[in-house]
Amino acid sequence: MHYNNNFGNNLCGILDRLGCSRKDLADASGLSRASISRYCNSQRLPRSEGRSLEQLITGIVTLADKLQADGLDRAAVEDLLRVTDKKDDFEIIRNNFNSLTEELDVNYHKLAGYLNYDPSFLSRIRSGSRRPFDVEHFVNGVGEYAAERSANPQFRKKLCAMLGIRQNKNLDISSEISAWLRQKR
Repeated sequence: MHYNNNFGNNLCGILDRLGCSRKDLADASGLSRASISRYCNSQRLPRSEGRSLEQLITGIVTLADKLQADGLDRAAVEDLLRVTDKKDDFEIIRNNFNSLTEELDVNYHKLAGYLNYDPSFLSRIRSGSRRPFDVEHFVNGVGEYAAERSANPQFRKKLCAMLGIRQNKNLDISSEISAWLRQKR
């Protein structure tokens, strides 16, 4: 199952529909309240084929059965949490991101702080074991971070060479990087 771009919103919508709290879902699913909170706030996604997603779905279905809520059987919950974007699309972004950060010697801890990610989560994104919930936020954030660093003339020169663009003071580096990250090489 791929993730829905609205995973956090859909999860919160399910809880509202059930009239349940995040704590209720944590108790029913066996997941921590912190995990449920991260999922609802779009800070993290469970792995699409992982145990946490199964626990989450089972917890929702259990609550729905207990509360006799119509329309929230297992298939309906899976549909609400299913995603439309393709894994391959993010794989292109991930590979380009890795090339960019390696070529430009990016400090991952500083980048993680800029993106408001835990450095270990950024490391998992780099390795392909995780993906950001909001891919657009990730791509744009990487672009903005590199654009800020491009104030350094040496960094800007390397960056423009890597992107295959001419150095220009009016150039929107952030947009150029965001577009470059999405291109298949």
